Amino acid sequence: MKIKKELFKIIFFIIFINIETNSFALTKNKIIANIDNQIVSSYELKNQVKTILFLADQDINQENINLIKEKALQRLITYKLKKNQIIKFNIQTDNSLRINNHLKNLSSRYKTDINGIKRIFENNSIDFDIYLDEIKTEFNWQKLIFNKFKNKIILDEEEIDIELNNIIENQSNLQEYKLAEIELSLKNNSEDKNTILEVNNEINKIGFEKAAIKYSMSTSSSNGGDIGWINSKSLSKKILSILNKMKVGDISQPIFQTDRAIILKLLDEKKVNIDNKDLNELRQKIVKDKTNQLLNLYSNNYLSKIKNNTLIEIK
Repeated sequence: MKIKKELFKIIFFIIFINIETNSFALTKNKIIANIDNQIVSSYELKNQVKTILFLADQDINQENINLIKEKALQRLITYKLKKNQIIKFNIQTDNSLRINNHLKNLSSRYKTDINGIKRIFENNSIDFDIYLDEIKTEFNWQKLIFNKFKNKIILDEEEIDIELNNIIENQSNLQEYKLAEIELSLKNNSEDKNTILEVNNEINKIGFEKAAIKYSMSTSSSNGGDIGWINSKSLSKKILSILNKMKVGDISQPIFQTDRAIILKLLDEKKVNIDNKDLNELRQKIVKDKTNQLLNLYSNNYLSKIKNNTLIEIK
């Protein structure tokens, strides 16, 4: 009889602990936003904040959390909006190679391999699966934008030939710039000035790369804003005139474009000499750069459109 009583006590204790644990989980993991049929939970927001601060090599303290919380929420909303569209259009692409390369690049920053970076996430109590799904979603979004707008990307072959000939004729002026960017979404109100001031302060405090991870809305943010080598002939006159006044290591003032601002850092530059065997490669690069510029434009416009047409409830 005594054994039965003791057994009953143990069973009751286990049930009580489970109820308490579940209650704790329910109170701690709340829905904080609805985006159509997608939700953002407090767990996801906490994980996003920790991911951004970790990748930016920032301490996870209350001051940094307060600074980044709103940015983290906006990134999650963008992620959910993109995910909705991917489901809607049934985008199923094998991005395993691109994902693997992304994780290898990330791992190399921490002098480890992909399994090592997973362990680092785990040791910092960051949900690696959520991070991985965000990367997959971004690659699928790029595929969606390409499928949706590829027929609208019409490049003038004659214009490309003229640009190529100009490059050949003016080789002495041909430059390539290795750039990094921070892309900020603007609200077109008084808050924009404070946002830009805050980002500039963080650039001075923690460096451009970490500030890009922390603040940039561009897909390049996961690479510290690095967008690689860009041919001078592929740049707009406005950006080219700014870069011509910069030295390697310099950071530009914000460049305003409708509902966003871009801050550039000149990582490196070089003169390019062209011979006949490079012409086809150069032509392909011009086509690729122009195509990517148009796709980025369509991507930003389409994202703004669906955001404006989606019921987003912040709780």
